[in-house]
Amino acid sequence: MSQESPRRVALVTGGTDGIGKATAQRLLSGGWEVVITGRSSAKCDATVAELRKSANGASVSAIVADLSSMAAVAQAAVQFRQTANRLDLLLLNANSITQEHTLTSDQFESNFAVGYLGRVLLAWALEDLLRKTPSSQVLSVVGLNLLRLDFDDPSSARGFSSMKALGRWQWAMQVFAREWNRRSPVAMNIYMPGLVKTKILANEPQPMRLFVQIANVIMGVPVLRAGEELYTVIEDIRTQNRRDSYYARTQPKPPRALKEQPGDGEKLWALTERLLAPFRQPS
Repeated sequence: MSQESPRRVALVTGGTDGIGKATAQRLLSGGWEVVITGRSSAKCDATVAELRKSANGASVSAIVADLSSMAAVAQAAVQFRQTANRLDLLLLNANSITQEHTLTSDQFESNFAVGYLGRVLLAWALEDLLRKTPSSQVLSVVGLNLLRLDFDDPSSARGFSSMKALGRWQWAMQVFAREWNRRSPVAMNIYMPGLVKTKILANEPQPMRLFVQIANVIMGVPVLRAGEELYTVIEDIRTQNRRDSYYARTQPKPPRALKEQPGDGEKLWALTERLLAPFRQPS
């Protein structure tokens, strides 16, 4: 990628599969330069080769990073800065669902680390670059499940279930987005794609896995269409200058009822700053 590229630049986390990959492909066909992230070097290489071929040699590259590790997130931001001098879109899409209560090397619950903390750390690490880029945006992909974070137990040690963990990081991400928009000139919006035919819930225990399989057959959105819809949202945000919006599929909707208690936004911001302080680097 050229340091002086006049084209719009996107960083797509979780870009080697599913919605992330489909959206990267659509961005490339729209003339963007794209950097994806993925955990596997081999999968990153294969995805980059596939995307280049499908987009006639368009500018796409990859950063290998396990986003459950905050050090890896910080290093991914450093690597991105070495390839680009602008950032028009930070698409926070990487996600994981672990069935057991698992702590990362940083001692964070793994779902919370990837879905929330890693996203926030990356956004903070690249915020100055976003601020320098006209009409830049951050867009975070979430699901339907919401459960207020237990501020006394952010790693979900008590009564763990994967669905509770999923609900808590998705609640935190949306509350954080509202707080971000109060504090930053860079727009952060939330995108809920609906039920998409990806592999993200493939390891869920029965009967959840069976339910998802049946639902996918009946009303699941093909992944390429989901990428097209997400691209539509990205363009709508850019042309309409939207911020602090919640999109369901391609339509902006009224803000979701997050069942916040007074002061939750500031409380979450302070907790997040404390948890991520050891990993933040000077811009």
